Amino acid sequence: MKKQTFPPWMHEREMSAGEFLLAIAQLGMSQIAAGRFLGFSERKARRYANGEKAVSAAEAMLLRSMIHRGEAPLVPKRTRKQY
Repeated sequence: MKKQTFPPWMHEREMSAGEFLLAIAQLGMSQIAAGRFLGFSERKARRYANGEKAVSAAEAMLLRSMIHRGEAPLVPKRTRKQY
């Protein structure tokens, strides 16, 4: 049976603050847009960008997979009642 190989982005579970900033820039998002896209507040996005909080493995893999596949994020518009 042939051994299945996976792209490198599937193995990386951690993402530094610099990698987070680079990833959202490559996807054409601001920190605010990244927060809306990933479903959290602007404050949490700033904490990721400043290295105050670790980027979760799921969010890191999502951002890397989108870059790998060349997919553009569909960022929801902010409404008055959000946050």
